[in-house]
Amino acid sequence: MSKDTIQEQFDRYLSLLEQIHTLGHEIDAAIDEVEINELMLKRKRSQTKMRTVVKNLVTSLSEMGTKYPIHNYLANQTTYIFALDNKLMLEYH
Repeated sequence: MSKDTIQEQFDRYLSLLEQIHTLGHEIDAAIDEVEINELMLKRKRSQTKMRTVVKNLVTSLSEMGTKYPIHNYLANQTTYIFALDNKLMLEYH
């Protein structure tokens, strides 16, 4: 379990999600093979970090057993997150 708050973990999740999305666009726009490979490696590292963050979030949320309200800065609204069958679930309000 992470020592970070659920909000901090979720913020890290959103940051990595945004980073992976941006890297995907950069890969599509890249022309040089070396640049493409470097961007793909960065994206792979971010995806690995995100899996760890999601695992920690699911563990924290499973221990709580309830939906947890967080501020989703990408959607600019309150989002309830919870764990269901070892998966991270989001519920928008």
